[in-house]
Amino acid sequence: MPEIDIASLKEIYSTFVRDMNYWPEKPITDDNISYQALQKEFAQFNTAPWFHNTCNAAASIAELPYPDHSEEIRYQVAKHTWLIIYIDDAGYGSLGPEALESFQRCIIDGTSEPEGEFFQTYRNHLAQFYRLYETIPANGIVLSSIDFINGNLLEQMPNIQGMKINTASASWPYFLRRRSGTSLPFAFMLFPKEVNIDLAVYIQVVEDMTIFTDFTNDILSFYKEYLEGEQHTYVYNRAAVTQRSVEDALKDVVEETVQAHRRVIQVLESSGNTTALDIWRKFANGLMGFHFTSKRYRLHELVDVE
Repeated sequence: MPEIDIASLKEIYSTFVRDMNYWPEKPITDDNISYQALQKEFAQFNTAPWFHNTCNAAASIAELPYPDHSEEIRYQVAKHTWLIIYIDDAGYGSLGPEALESFQRCIIDGTSEPEGEFFQTYRNHLAQFYRLYETIPANGIVLSSIDFINGNLLEQMPNIQGMKINTASASWPYFLRRRSGTSLPFAFMLFPKEVNIDLAVYIQVVEDMTIFTDFTNDILSFYKEYLEGEQHTYVYNRAAVTQRSVEDALKDVVEETVQAHRRVIQVLESSGNTTALDIWRKFANGLMGFHFTSKRYRLHELVDVE
């Protein structure tokens, strides 16, 4: 794996923090309501070595980017995050690819039930969004969450991981990233019924919200993944397709992320809906805060945000 200049990384991350006007967030504590609720609901997993970190990460994704939403919405976000982390990190081996592959068919054909308690929980969880959100946002959350399983399966296939990336396949890196990242639900989850914001206020920039979420995760997890030797990532795939250095590809992603954020701000400002604008600003900062408050990303080695 080619070496990356750490000084260059520090400059890239400092630029991102500055351009986003990031202000420091505080990490959640063990008495956090969402954290405690996850610990209780998924207590059957509490002997697993990953359990407490997964609960903390899932609760942090709910509490930092969605600080003014109700306790119920924050918990649904936390539970959703816990379930997709389990599928992505912990559950692939234990659930088995066959069970993952059959989940969508079981929902569609109407003749069989998803196999196992986990998939029943996942389906029942997705059904709750129709109670808390209007139909179109709920559909968006559910469809993307189901597509995530397909993206996860695709990403794990040995022949896909070993596939040589063709420089003509310009759309491939984001095709895979969009499905394996499942960021669209987190955009729609910003606007439950309780906030009373019309779909027309924000729908024109839902894609930019999704891009921002995907790319922010890619940017702020890049250093950790680099140190771990992980190269099956969006930034590396993009570098291969564009035939640019990894550092330059990362710079491009940072620039596009900031641009997407600014487009969201511009559209929401022009709508005159200050509530929607405030929700987005806190989400963007909180998503960055999730990474900066987590030691696993080691971002303190690159940039001081305090």
